[in-house]
Amino acid sequence: MDEGMEMETENPIEMLKEDHQAVQDLFSRFEEADNRSRQRIADEALMMLEIHAKLEEDVVYPAIREGVGDDEMIDEALEEHHVATMLIKELHKMKPKDERYAAKFKVLSEMVRHHIEEEENETFPQAEKADIDWSEVGREATKMREKLMRKMGGGQQRKKAA
Repeated sequence: MDEGMEMETENPIEMLKEDHQAVQDLFSRFEEADNRSRQRIADEALMMLEIHAKLEEDVVYPAIREGVGDDEMIDEALEEHHVATMLIKELHKMKPKDERYAAKFKVLSEMVRHHIEEEENETFPQAEKADIDWSEVGREATKMREKLMRKMGGGQQRKKAA
């Protein structure tokens, strides 16, 4: 899907939920993989997380903060992103065969799974009820995703449910 990256504007909440599922699938695959496969799986997961976090921080969270008015909820989500970003940076400097790589990746996956649960059970339901122009947020998020994927990922893209 590299060619014609021009895609329909997606519902940003659904786009984020698809990301959540894809990254959780990668976490599960990592746990079962050998060291050689782990590198590729981890690289894909880390890139997805970086793109996903940037979309949330720059486009989705500001809209939710304004629409819902719950600063505490968004501030907590941003702090979780901050911790994940620190772990991602450390993982980028390591190899899967390194002593604490698997442990660090597991901590990241557990933290991200917790973050996903909060978003899908608390943040997103509140946001969907709020007066937010989801079409505009979706356009911005889609445009930013395309730009980030070209910059960071080359040809890799978020996998649609098969």
